[in-house]
Amino acid sequence: MGSQRVRAPDGRTWRVRRRWAPRLGGESLWSRLRRRVKGTLHRGDAVVDAGDGVGCVLDLFGELAVVLLVGVFLLLVVFVVVPLLIALLDVVLVLLLTAGSVVGRVVFRRPWTIEARADDDTSHTWKVVGWRAADARREEIALSLAAGIVPAESPVG
Repeated sequence: MGSQRVRAPDGRTWRVRRRWAPRLGGESLWSRLRRRVKGTLHRGDAVVDAGDGVGCVLDLFGELAVVLLVGVFLLLVVFVVVPLLIALLDVVLVLLLTAGSVVGRVVFRRPWTIEARADDDTSHTWKVVGWRAADARREEIALSLAAGIVPAESPVG
């Protein structure tokens, strides 16, 4: 069901897969999410580190400490909680769009893209209508590449 790795007689290793989200470029959905969450947490660490000296201020200046704690709390909310909520909203939106695109592909018979990429960055793509047809075509392409033949693109349909 997932991607397949095959070795061609010329020594190249090919990865044959069905692309789910071709508009993401070379970045997968999970790597994008991981990058965004790491960036948000990294900014949040800087805010927490800036508030580490609040303990000394509490001992010396009670009222000033309360103001600083409120300030640090507001900074945490602004720089950690809000970005995490936005990232969560972004993930939910991407999941809804992905589900909608799958339904759209099925209902409107939009073609799936089968991609074969070699370890030397050579790539070929084929458009195939239908989930099962795309899976069968992916298997055919993998077998052909393992035999050293790059299959021609078939007409969509």
